[in-house]
Amino acid sequence: MIEVVFMAGDGLDAFRVVFALLSLASAIAYQGIERRPPSVLRTGLKTASIGFLVPLPLLAPGGAVPALPLALLALAFLFSALGDLFLALKGDTRIFMRGLAAFLVSHLFYIAVMVPLASAPDTLAAKAVSLILGLGAIALYFSLAPMLGRMKLPVGLYLVVILVMALAALAIPAGAPWLGLGAVLFVISDSVIAVDKFRTSIPWRGLIVWTTYYAGQALMALSLLALLG
Repeated sequence: MIEVVFMAGDGLDAFRVVFALLSLASAIAYQGIERRPPSVLRTGLKTASIGFLVPLPLLAPGGAVPALPLALLALAFLFSALGDLFLALKGDTRIFMRGLAAFLVSHLFYIAVMVPLASAPDTLAAKAVSLILGLGAIALYFSLAPMLGRMKLPVGLYLVVILVMALAALAIPAGAPWLGLGAVLFVISDSVIAVDKFRTSIPWRGLIVWTTYYAGQALMALSLLALLG
């Protein structure tokens, strides 16, 4: 998978590697200062971690694949970075809602990329994980509902969209297992955020959220770039 994405031999390999390493370095550096109060450096590192992935689909090797799926993937990364920007600000409910909206749009772009590649979960493991995700999303929503107030609708909508995104990833046989794993990690990250924000404080919340989130995004990025390239 890594060889397909970064070693195409078309003269752009160095650029792909540089952007990927900048993304990884930003993610590691951000984790090191995640507990600090909001600052320009902290916000910049968090935003850059996924922001540096935006150029990768636009530098994809080959040319047999239509440009649209790659452009949609770049937009998925872009809106994820925008969501990270808003959440890094740690502001009021309006700031959180903007971050939620940005990630919702990001998931819609991911869905637009993955649905044409999807068929149906073709292994027992994929079917089991899909079922667990569906039941887990329902349980999570109803456990949070009493604390959501006016946010019941947006949070419910977000849960539906991220669930569809994850199910689409699990339904792409050629992307298994890393694409599905990445999507599941993304769901875990957002679930921890939701429980911590609306229900109860979670120890090591920052470490859990960031490692699952970045690992999930990275696995999805590499898998989809390999599939589309």
